[in-house]
Amino acid sequence: MKKQPKFTLKSLTDIKIFLLFLLDNIRYPIDYATLNKIISDNVDEVTFDYDACLRELADAEHLLFDEIDGERYYMISDSGRLIASELYDRLDPGFREASIKSSAKYISLAKSNATISSKIIEMSDKRFEVTMSAKDAKGKVFSLSVTVNSRSQAEKIVSNFESDPDSIHRGIMFCVTGKLAYLP
Repeated sequence: MKKQPKFTLKSLTDIKIFLLFLLDNIRYPIDYATLNKIISDNVDEVTFDYDACLRELADAEHLLFDEIDGERYYMISDSGRLIASELYDRLDPGFREASIKSSAKYISLAKSNATISSKIIEMSDKRFEVTMSAKDAKGKVFSLSVTVNSRSQAEKIVSNFESDPDSIHRGIMFCVTGKLAYLP
């Protein structure tokens, strides 16, 4: 079966919207090398236009930019998020979905400085409700509650979540989207 050609960004404005879209979905500073891998996963050819667009977006303060030990880091700013959210629909819906899927393997709760919380509540029927959640500087990332039959099962769920919240988050995203890209 012939592979479908990748969606083509037709203008510098489309490239800028795409970059803002990616960084808005990643939600934390990301190094240039990783950002470039995500871009390469989604377009046929990465040109110098991408670097120029990153510079222009940073100059316009739509992206936050920093260089640490020779590595460049980018993150969307509040103004970039506000402006770009109105323009995301200019990108092909299938392309947006594929971009989110391909970037999923690079997204990490730990890197986003997300805080996690969990609690166990004994219910009146002697079952146990376990609630797990994560939030970052932008707000809630997810919240999930499950009911189990024993305290030991509830404690095991909490232990798993607290020891590896990224895996739990990816598993939840896999379950709700059905997209294998979320699995490591």
